[in-house]
Amino acid sequence: MNDPYAFGQIAAANSLSDIYAMGAVPKTALNMVCFSLKQFDKGVLKAILRGGADKLREAGVSLLGGHSVDDMEIKYGLAVTGLVHPDRVILNEGALPGDVLILTKPLGIGIMNTGIKAKMVSEDSIEKLIEVMTRLNKKASEAMLSVRTHAATDVTGFGLAGHLKEMIKENLGVELFKDKIPCFEEAAGLAASGMLPGGLYRNRDFYGPHVEGKGEGFIEDVIYDPQTSGGLLMAIHPDDLHAFESKAKGLALDFWIIGRFIEAPKGRIIIVN
Repeated sequence: MNDPYAFGQIAAANSLSDIYAMGAVPKTALNMVCFSLKQFDKGVLKAILRGGADKLREAGVSLLGGHSVDDMEIKYGLAVTGLVHPDRVILNEGALPGDVLILTKPLGIGIMNTGIKAKMVSEDSIEKLIEVMTRLNKKASEAMLSVRTHAATDVTGFGLAGHLKEMIKENLGVELFKDKIPCFEEAAGLAASGMLPGGLYRNRDFYGPHVEGKGEGFIEDVIYDPQTSGGLLMAIHPDDLHAFESKAKGLALDFWIIGRFIEAPKGRIIIVN
């Protein structure tokens, strides 16, 4: 995938996700870009910045300016600020036993991107991947705020397992429903072919000791897969599930119920059928 416009969109959507995950409304942003005009055509830079600006416009965010650095390796991101009432901030911890675990984007983004580098992914799947990565978590945040949400985070570089561990720490446990975890269709075949990003191995080394259960095969890979611009992961009061479903339907928001939080064993991620 060598589309600089999509690259800019993905970077912007990814940068906005932290704000959405905390229940805030993003308001302003600053560009941060590393680029070499000696190495690349300035049209590439323009496309990247246009992609970011268009995604900010979609989010209703004002771009205030930014910073640039002459660098041979292209890098682009944004510093985003948002507003939320102090009493309504949603943190990545605070889930309660019995809470429902909800995810709003499929997993396997890192595996898919590795497959793209090896030219092993179909054009249709690349288009779907770009659509998911450029999709704002705005609707997910709106649905989250309509119910009793005890904790939330966005799934990014630490993978599902890493971000779940942040949510439970040593305070409670979580069960993952193996057959309910959404993934990109081609990701399983790519993983079987060895198309695994380096970050997946690092995540498994670090978070693997906290995971137990029936996670052999592909699920054992995908829960550690580092995501780029992944979905929101949230702990919802079980009595509010119907209200969340209704809100999500009204917003045309995709979501999956992938687990539940449990009292014990504390600090453990349990994969169950």
